[in-house]
Amino acid sequence: MQIERDTRSAEVGPNQHEDADGYIGPVPAGSGPRSNPLGEFPTGPAVGERLPDVVALNSDGNTVDLHSDRNGQQAVLIFTRSVVW
Repeated sequence: MQIERDTRSAEVGPNQHEDADGYIGPVPAGSGPRSNPLGEFPTGPAVGERLPDVVALNSDGNTVDLHSDRNGQQAVLIFTRSVVW
């Protein structure tokens, strides 16, 4: 899949670039961590759809299994936009 990157931004000051969403960062949109996709882009399962099996480490280094560790309870996953450092 070829993904087009959003490169719309304007320089608003020295090392300050405002992207199309109004975020200001030190590099222009489409560069490094500011590489956001344009157009139709798969964003994941629909609301209410079962997530794939996920096993990962938490911030303490412990293994977490999304499905078995919930013990049948519902879960909410929140994804946030990354930060430009």
